[in-house]
Amino acid sequence: MQTNALVCADLCPSVRCVTYPNHGTPNGEIRHAPAACGSLLAVRFAIPLLILSILAAIWLAYGMDPAVAVEFGGLPMIALTRRLQWLLLIAAIAPCLAMIVVVAMNRARAWWLLGLSIVVAMLFVRFGSDSRKPIRILEAPAMPTLKESTLPTEEEWVVGVVFEDHAYAFPYRSLLRTPIVQLTDFDKRLLLIHSPYANSATALDVTREVRASDLEFVASPGNSTLVYNRKYGQFIVGLTGKTETGEDPTGIRGRVATYRMPLMLWRRLYPESKLMIPNAADGALPGVEIKMKYPARIPDTSMPDDTRIVLLHTHPPAALLSGDYDRPTHTRAGDKPIVLWRDRGVLRAFGRTIDGDLFLTFKVTKDKKGKAQLIDNQTGSVWSYNGTCVSGALDGKKLPTVMVEEGVYWGVSREWFADLELIRQER
Repeated sequence: MQTNALVCADLCPSVRCVTYPNHGTPNGEIRHAPAACGSLLAVRFAIPLLILSILAAIWLAYGMDPAVAVEFGGLPMIALTRRLQWLLLIAAIAPCLAMIVVVAMNRARAWWLLGLSIVVAMLFVRFGSDSRKPIRILEAPAMPTLKESTLPTEEEWVVGVVFEDHAYAFPYRSLLRTPIVQLTDFDKRLLLIHSPYANSATALDVTREVRASDLEFVASPGNSTLVYNRKYGQFIVGLTGKTETGEDPTGIRGRVATYRMPLMLWRRLYPESKLMIPNAADGALPGVEIKMKYPARIPDTSMPDDTRIVLLHTHPPAALLSGDYDRPTHTRAGDKPIVLWRDRGVLRAFGRTIDGDLFLTFKVTKDKKGKAQLIDNQTGSVWSYNGTCVSGALDGKKLPTVMVEEGVYWGVSREWFADLELIRQER
């Protein structure tokens, strides 16, 4: 009986073995309860495996969800989850495989496999659900001219870009499913990143090292599209065009102006423009501006977060309230004098300094033929609306262009530009 007890203790050292001399067991044979050992093995082995697998799967499923990640650090949490994505996937799947092996060896009850359903559900949330499927990224899409194609209605909004003397239009409905588009013009490349929940689009002049095949849509934290460059391990924030730490991404030459307007207005400005044709699946998507998806993290009682502003990409960045700007509007962004005016429906902004020490102000007058013309008050020179002096003492001079975006949401801008200043109009 002692020998049998030792054998049983080896199989399951923590289970108490009992003899049954009066129940028909010869020579006090020990009856071992395999169910008891199986339960103990489950407690010692299966439960830790399940906990590890479920926690890794939950992190993988929701670590890049902006609504969840904001409670755990926001953008740093999303960036960490993306960098650890494949390790988390291994941590979620490997314990599941080990658990299956244990059950197959009859060392644990099969009902423990029910716990794996949670892991499967989390993996489906991350990789299988419609809301988490990878969003398309296009490189060199087919773009016929506006004379060769058009959109269902002229009222649909587009994002317009002028790059290397060529105009391009990208329909809003297409950019909802394809927020990252790369264009190639001989040795020049343009990367367009659309942030629909911020009502913003950023165009970047990039080098050959930046390829669409290396880019990945991650999420929309703070309502701004977040792009991951797998080649360099860098994240690009759509609204700022910078990395998550505020630095210039690798392979970025500079920023290119973008314009958002109805197609009919863009057609008047650039009748030879090229147009990206919407995919068949884009037909059900809205072709107009959409609202913020997530509430602003930084509270502000001065005005609603969805107020549309004019965003000046100066150093530091500045914001003005949207308006007509039908006449020259003078202001300052930091210590830089700025003038804004509207040219054929498009808002333009320029620096007002010429030759380093001449600060100009402008007014609209009429020439002898009654035609409106733009004149500076300091020299009386006549200027075109694209910022070039066409006659007078400053003939040939050009005003420095200031990158401007109209209609960006105030709450999103405050979140991504920590030093953003709301400035006043001086007229």
